[in-house]
Amino acid sequence: MKKILLLSVLVASSYAWSDVKEKKRRDYIEEVIVTAQKRAESAQDVPLSVSVMSAERMQASAIKSFEDVALASPNTDINMTPGYVQVGMRGLNSPINDGMEQSVGFYVDGIYYGKLAFLQDAFLDLSRVELLKGPQGTLFGKNTVAGAINVSSATPIHEWYAAATITAGDFNDRELSATVNAPLIEDKLALRIAATTHSKDGYVYNSVRNEEEKQIDKKGLRSKLLFDASEDLSFVLTLYRGEAKDNGQGWEPFLLQSDAATVHGLFDPDLEDRFDYVGHSNSDNYSDSESTVVNLDTNWEFGDKLLTVIASHAEMTESLYLDADTGPAPIADWDRQTDYNQQMLEIRFTSAPGKFEYIVGAFGFRSDNHLEGDLRMLPDPAVTGMLLNALSTSLADLLSPITDPLGNILDPLLYSATTDSLNQVFQQDTSTLALFTQLSWNISDRLSAIVGLRASKETKKVDLVQDYEQTGLLLQSAFGVTEYTLRDKRNESNVAPKLSLKYAWDDQMLYASYSEGFKAGGYNPLARTADESVFDQETAVAYELGYKLTALEGALTANAAVFQTQFSDMQIQAFIGNGFVVSNAAQATTEGFEFDLNYQPWRGTMIYTSAGYTNAVFDEYTDGPCPAGSASETCDLSGKQLPRAPKYSANFGFHTAIPVIDNTIAFVIGADYSWRDDIYFDLDLDPIDTQSAYSLVNLHIGLVDPQEHWRFIVHVKNLEDKTIRQFTADLPIFDGSHMGFLMPPRMISAEISVNL
Repeated sequence: MKKILLLSVLVASSYAWSDVKEKKRRDYIEEVIVTAQKRAESAQDVPLSVSVMSAERMQASAIKSFEDVALASPNTDINMTPGYVQVGMRGLNSPINDGMEQSVGFYVDGIYYGKLAFLQDAFLDLSRVELLKGPQGTLFGKNTVAGAINVSSATPIHEWYAAATITAGDFNDRELSATVNAPLIEDKLALRIAATTHSKDGYVYNSVRNEEEKQIDKKGLRSKLLFDASEDLSFVLTLYRGEAKDNGQGWEPFLLQSDAATVHGLFDPDLEDRFDYVGHSNSDNYSDSESTVVNLDTNWEFGDKLLTVIASHAEMTESLYLDADTGPAPIADWDRQTDYNQQMLEIRFTSAPGKFEYIVGAFGFRSDNHLEGDLRMLPDPAVTGMLLNALSTSLADLLSPITDPLGNILDPLLYSATTDSLNQVFQQDTSTLALFTQLSWNISDRLSAIVGLRASKETKKVDLVQDYEQTGLLLQSAFGVTEYTLRDKRNESNVAPKLSLKYAWDDQMLYASYSEGFKAGGYNPLARTADESVFDQETAVAYELGYKLTALEGALTANAAVFQTQFSDMQIQAFIGNGFVVSNAAQATTEGFEFDLNYQPWRGTMIYTSAGYTNAVFDEYTDGPCPAGSASETCDLSGKQLPRAPKYSANFGFHTAIPVIDNTIAFVIGADYSWRDDIYFDLDLDPIDTQSAYSLVNLHIGLVDPQEHWRFIVHVKNLEDKTIRQFTADLPIFDGSHMGFLMPPRMISAEISVNL
């Protein structure tokens, strides 16, 4: 396959060269403008590691989700499965817990989002996606210890523009996207409206419910109104509405011990324990979310200085119902309802370029996170008797700490139990205030020094109540949870400095930086007891040395960086004994390098490649979890690899246009190759819960109008139809059994786009 791709690019390039040999041999790569330092500047001038996905690159490579973005960028990991959303960079991910903050901050049009569930919104009318690697605590603030995702949507312009794209493909894939830009008042008022609707059947067949899981059903609408009040003052008002629905995570058992096979086999005679895109959960899994975002972006120029004010309100409701045991037996279900809203205000004062450049700002943020959950054991009374008999051994093991001291007097209680539920209400209010500044001193034409500082204060209030519907006997034995009420308030502050030097000469730049970041502490809604619910903030210290090059008259850019990040008081979520424990239990270090290259040998052809290495290990973690079935309750994981942290990752791709009929039609072909090293999915580093090194190939082929009025492209994702694990874990209740879900199989789609 690699040889075929290499041959394709050579053949395509030779044809393209023969047609344009009378023209200029190469054209410069269009300059990529980013806002990684809160001001618009070339990505090649920014002294930090940043991967940029432009709108053109995302269109050419059919990048339509943040999971696609991660596969195209080294040292990046994103899982968008509802209920299991995770984002990681440079080896660090955040645990899946509604009370824990993220390690990678998420920003859209300058707005910080406090819940990663907002990533599930439609991937709509974006101008670029910036992946900022390493701590970004000075300019972006809290919860950026591993990095930040900075997304920019397209801005209205004072010209008429319209575009539409229709996509159809495998699994009844249907997508319609449209954009209209209208100048309402000449050079004063412009409106841009983008909308999309996308539906696709799931690729995992559930043999118990006779339906497909992992379906897509998304709708999104973004409208942006630009008002240029004067040459110096402008406003952009944005309204976004989104809906996203799913009907299951696609869990499959891939290793069943005899007890799990016996119990679950009673309810599904077709039960199997292998990965083949067939699931067996009995409950009606679903995820249903709605979001609304309103923001006003004001920019006012005072002479050569700029005042920016961003004010926003965002809200999201989410209903999530999961089969907690993931199998056909009705053992446990989990229902969670989330009602979240947030408000943000940021004020920045930015100087013009010069000898001294500065940014001074203030940031205010508050959020209201309300969750109601229901974890139900043995939810179907009609089959409880049969299930209790089948589960007798497993239940006896679970209940032994309670029943053993009392002999056999509780046997009747065990076999007469019917159902039980843990009901929980979690209310958390967060408020954050911060002041920040960054000063750049251009010491000479080549040497610059950058100093930054951010001071933050955060307050969290929690009201957490959980109680049993019945006795709680099964729940306490299985998960260690108890009835309790927690009403508490915590305050924390942080100062995040940054220092960097950059030396630029002849379209080259060498930089070195020191930065700090932090992740806020909070409350664990999965805590077994009130005493275990509180955890403190996590901090990070990072060192980075980088080099950036622009060569061949702008036709080639190359960037490289080496880094080391040290994490202190790392927030860890581990299943210890019979419950989820969150604590500041570990110290860790991630270190490695990143490299990317973009080359445009001639107009219409682009070649890009990137690679990364991350060595992410626990420096100290003596009380870590052990694999299921271990004789010890805790294991020393010091010196061991962090989960979801492949050591090596690489990407390669190209796309080229070959004129067919003068300047009216061109044949286009492109391909993307991504490779990831071995990965552990779970914190206990069980060798069963891993994915060995793998590669994926995507192919793109079609016809386009060189004037960019229309395009017809066929995309083939996962060309070789490989079966790749996306996540695996221990099967609940049954030691030694395992479950997981897969990345999508090969998918073919065709799209027609028209631009007016």
